[in-house]
Amino acid sequence: MGSQSHISPAESPWSSLQSYGEAWSEIVRLSPVVVALRTDAALAAFVDPLCAPPGESLRMVVEKLDAAAEGAVAATLETGWALGRTLTGRSTPLEAVLDVARAAVAPARQKLRSNVRRLGGEATPERSAAE
Repeated sequence: MGSQSHISPAESPWSSLQSYGEAWSEIVRLSPVVVALRTDAALAAFVDPLCAPPGESLRMVVEKLDAAAEGAVAATLETGWALGRTLTGRSTPLEAVLDVARAAVAPARQKLRSNVRRLGGEATPERSAAE
């Protein structure tokens, strides 16, 4: 009997893939919103430099570097956990890869959500139980 026999359907590679797809779907949906909101602020600053939010330009760069670094650390930590789950038969290699990928993109997803809220864009959905 294979090691997958005790993995529940909710923990199947398909649910892991769906969760990863949902994360990317939200990133793809929110990225243009944040770009549009920041472009609007940048164009307003061209007209009246005093109306520009202080530090917003620097914040854009720092947030991207921060999300990339957080994603790298999260992926590294999840790699160890995922390897352990795979070696003990509690996970499949495909699930392990998807868990690492989801951990890597989670910080960028969260930064986008907070930027949309902070910059006054649309309301973002609450975190799903799958996260």
